[in-house]
Amino acid sequence: MVRKTLIAIIMLLVSSVGFALNNNRNGLIVKGDSCVTENDYFHALDYFLQAQKIRDTKDLQMKIADCYYCRYQLKECTTILEKIKEDSLSHDAFKELYYAYGAMEKPSTQEIYGYALIRRFPMDSRILASLMHLIIDNDKYGTRQFLAVEFGEKYFKKDSDNVEVNRALAQAYFFSQKYDKSLNMYHRLLQEKDTTFSGLYYTGLCYEYLHNLDSAKVYLQKAVNISPKSPVGMYRLGMVESMLHLNAEAISHLETAAQLYQPSPTLMRLIYKNLGQSEAESGNKAKALEAWKKALAYEPDDDITSKIKQISGSK
Repeated sequence: MVRKTLIAIIMLLVSSVGFALNNNRNGLIVKGDSCVTENDYFHALDYFLQAQKIRDTKDLQMKIADCYYCRYQLKECTTILEKIKEDSLSHDAFKELYYAYGAMEKPSTQEIYGYALIRRFPMDSRILASLMHLIIDNDKYGTRQFLAVEFGEKYFKKDSDNVEVNRALAQAYFFSQKYDKSLNMYHRLLQEKDTTFSGLYYTGLCYEYLHNLDSAKVYLQKAVNISPKSPVGMYRLGMVESMLHLNAEAISHLETAAQLYQPSPTLMRLIYKNLGQSEAESGNKAKALEAWKKALAYEPDDDITSKIKQISGSK
């Protein structure tokens, strides 16, 4: 009888202690949540870690990981989240894994989590668009562009008016060399008043690669009007004008491009090569020679050397 009484008392004490600890843990979590609403992740993390010592759960781990993420302690964040099964991760936690690896400049790992995220949340258009751009940027050999196209086309069948996804799809078509499809998508965006520099620039490039130089000039000029300090926009516009033999405009834009660009040997050679051609066609032989010599200072070019010999011999 005495033994049964002692066991009952011990069980009661254990239950009481457990109840007290659980109450204390819940209180710590409430305090942590309150700090999060105030963007005070320093104290929130402290409360959550105290609560974790009492009893750990996946939900609490994700709260701790969120604090680390918001404090930019990305390694600590990913270490926690990677140990949780993907089907147990909340949408926000999954996105933190994805963006954390992007911030840590680990695109291959980020891409893997992007695929997993889209499998679970296929209508997350923001992640989908980001993943499509990531595939394009991370595909060094041009062998996986089709994946970005497939993702975009699959989403487009469900939601054809999502600007962010349509932008990514237009770019995926472009880098897959499907210039007609890319152009159609960019015009769709333009009809929706989505007139960004990027959209206008790639519209111009599509026309250029489809050999419609007049239309290419129109859209590249619009792009440059939006962003007159863009060296790539100025360069492409000058190149198209050079091909159209609009020499005065080509000279102006190529000279500006040369000033805006950080010296890249290949690009600077091309700029000065086309600048020289435009000067030569305008009858300015001395300026043409000057531009071509600048081009050769960056990289050898047999074609330029031949042009210099021709123009020097005709003096």
